[in-house]
Amino acid sequence: MNWNQLNYVVTIAQEKNITRAARQLYISQPSLSLSIQSLEQELGTKLFTRTAGEMQLTYAGTLFYEWARATLHSRNQLSLKLNDISQNVRQMIRLGISPHRSVIMLPPVLEAFYRECPSCELHLIEKPTYVLRQMLAEDEADLMIDVPNSDTLTYQNDYLAEEQILLAVPQTMAKKLAASDPSVFQSADPGQRKAIPLSCLDGAGFILLSEQHGMGRIARQICEASYFHPNVLMECTQIETVLSLVSRQLGAAFVPGIFTVQNDRFPGICYFQIQGFAESRQICLVYKKTSYRSRQLELLIRLFTQLVPKLYGN
Repeated sequence: MNWNQLNYVVTIAQEKNITRAARQLYISQPSLSLSIQSLEQELGTKLFTRTAGEMQLTYAGTLFYEWARATLHSRNQLSLKLNDISQNVRQMIRLGISPHRSVIMLPPVLEAFYRECPSCELHLIEKPTYVLRQMLAEDEADLMIDVPNSDTLTYQNDYLAEEQILLAVPQTMAKKLAASDPSVFQSADPGQRKAIPLSCLDGAGFILLSEQHGMGRIARQICEASYFHPNVLMECTQIETVLSLVSRQLGAAFVPGIFTVQNDRFPGICYFQIQGFAESRQICLVYKKTSYRSRQLELLIRLFTQLVPKLYGN
């Protein structure tokens, strides 16, 4: 038994297909099959069965898979510690962040980070948060930006900022509101407007994020709690798409407050608080408590906690 074989079992179990696993491992399929057969002979039991064209773990295989994952993780943690001690090996940090946050948060943080750690390799994983949570759970990411994880025994949540939930309203729609209520534009700051009731947008078109996204779920909860039934024109899976459509005057949307600092990127949008709903959510750096934190990772965490609150005005 060797380290490669542990990795082979984990990869086949995750891919459920030996051809895809071999491709991911950069070895030939026959070599991979022979290695698994050799391991099964050594263990004296089958680890996989083929069912409906898929490689499925046996009961023994499931036990071995869980042990192999834990062992590989432990080995990786030890390697990180030894590398950190030697200071002669290039470090890599895997940071999970949703695309809409990366555009805003990363430039100031990474500029400061690379001034102190020019040789560190940062692997940015820009995916929706529901995907990143799974990757963090499976040790495919070192840390991520997210709302706090409720499993506080497993995860550390380092608070970054309080993020308001706002209404993004097309400028043309906002001008119609101002015709009946001039105080809509009482602030000279185009990024911050008065609070307006959802009822004043009754009949207006809305562009919502799908329910897979936290913002999509929050939007629906706000509407339900206020007995407001939005006229949904379309659903999107990316917040940037939503804002682009609002910018084109196609409809209103619920968005994270951080976008008020990017008026030049999405012009033609007015942002309003929601009357009766001072909704906000905490934004945190989330990582496993058992993960080894190298000097570089500690620096990155510190810079996020110092610089991100300034972006939100917290």
